[in-house]
Amino acid sequence: MTLAAMLDVAAARSPHAPAIHTSAGSLSYAELADRVAHGFMSLGLTGQDRVAFLLPNGVELAISILAAAKAGLIAVPLSPTFAPPQLEYILRHSSARMLVTSPALLGAVTSEARDRLDAVVLCGDVPDEPPAGAVPFGHLLASPAATPAMSRGLAADPIGLLVYTSGTTSRPKGVAHTQNSMTHRVRLFIDELTLTADDSTLACVSIGRPVFLLTKLMPMLCVGGSITLLERHDAGSFWQTHADSRPTYLLTPPSLTRDLLEHAAARAADFSRLRFWIVGGDTCPAAVHKLMTDVVGKPLLEICGMTETGFYCISPPHGLSKPGSIGQAMMGVAVRVVTESGADTAPGEVGRILVRTPDMMVGYWNDTLATHRMLRSGWLDTEDLASTDDDGFLWFAGRQKDMISRGGFKVAPAMVEDAILSHPGVATAAVVGASDEREGRVPVAFYELRPSAVDPGAEALAAWAAARLEPLSVPVSFFRVDRWPLTAQGKLDRARLVWMADFGDGREL
Repeated sequence: MTLAAMLDVAAARSPHAPAIHTSAGSLSYAELADRVAHGFMSLGLTGQDRVAFLLPNGVELAISILAAAKAGLIAVPLSPTFAPPQLEYILRHSSARMLVTSPALLGAVTSEARDRLDAVVLCGDVPDEPPAGAVPFGHLLASPAATPAMSRGLAADPIGLLVYTSGTTSRPKGVAHTQNSMTHRVRLFIDELTLTADDSTLACVSIGRPVFLLTKLMPMLCVGGSITLLERHDAGSFWQTHADSRPTYLLTPPSLTRDLLEHAAARAADFSRLRFWIVGGDTCPAAVHKLMTDVVGKPLLEICGMTETGFYCISPPHGLSKPGSIGQAMMGVAVRVVTESGADTAPGEVGRILVRTPDMMVGYWNDTLATHRMLRSGWLDTEDLASTDDDGFLWFAGRQKDMISRGGFKVAPAMVEDAILSHPGVATAAVVGASDEREGRVPVAFYELRPSAVDPGAEALAAWAAARLEPLSVPVSFFRVDRWPLTAQGKLDRARLVWMADFGDGREL
């Protein structure tokens, strides 16, 4: 079933039920997307044209993404934190014909990029004299209610989403997914968590990001639940909105999860309706798991995946719980952990994670060779490292590209980080490889203290690590940080840490 068909079923089942809540009010299922889909087509777009969305979290972003699915267009979500060169590259590489944005964010789009667009749709407070060629979003809402029949004449499984990777080590790649694969992923998530129409969620991170689009907005629309969209994700706004909406499940990145749980309002929150709190998008420190237990009184579940595969592991929401594990393979997904020779590893042995799933990407946009390299065996090599235990749980051991070759000796950052995190004063740690003339790369550690903890200092931390690691795995330097550098996706920016280790003496310059 395509996303468009799924939306039709949801609207037919409960047309007047509230689907999306925002600070500005609520939208019913019947009000979601038909008018805007027709408006997109009236601007001259045809099936499989690319439409880019540069918007904050909110109802206009939700409606636009849903409308693109109903009109058979390919959604290209863009982060408001992207720099102008990133935006220009993605708009050019995707050959986007239209951009939906706000007047404030339009300023980040270069004139060269805007000149290549056929149309710009402006949301929010549109000036009395909008830029030439710009169409107010309100004009699309005034379109007829029915979606043009031509959008239904597309292929049975059209491409529906084009997501660009962060591009920290190379140019961003456009990862293409079909509507059917996304719908299957949504159904998988619903089945794993046994979601029903009685469920609701709160989205404080952009639903333009696939992990939140497919675990929050789409599942709620599919089962008849509701979602509350929060434009800002500061802790104060979150807990105020949480008190009003009382969601039954949440999914947040590790760094944001920690900020939320450390906020004073968290300990006064009502969690009586909360069934699950899931963390995903990056590795989750043990300190965050402990916060969850202390503040909420429930275990924190982890979900693991990547842009190319979708979700492939999740902590079981029922039954055996193993905090710190990334969970077990999801239903319908095959996961292997293999050695360098391709043989399956023994329990406890670290190897590479391979994934085979019906939710796999179609491929990389306009890059046949890279697609072939990634998918030719039928198994996708995630280039992530993990070990398994006797119960089939996976334990993340780092990323292969982050492995540090110190004079030929392989240092696994995740193992070093675990040793540092065992120190009672350390809340979070990250280890990266820094340049060294003699040994090539050497481990350098960054750490953040627990609240009110006394800084043990580099010498004491080195001794602590030396008692728990092989000598060559002990970091040569330790740097304290008060705020971690993050990528536009909210993940730890390891490339920035490497730069800080190489050129900044452990500090931002």
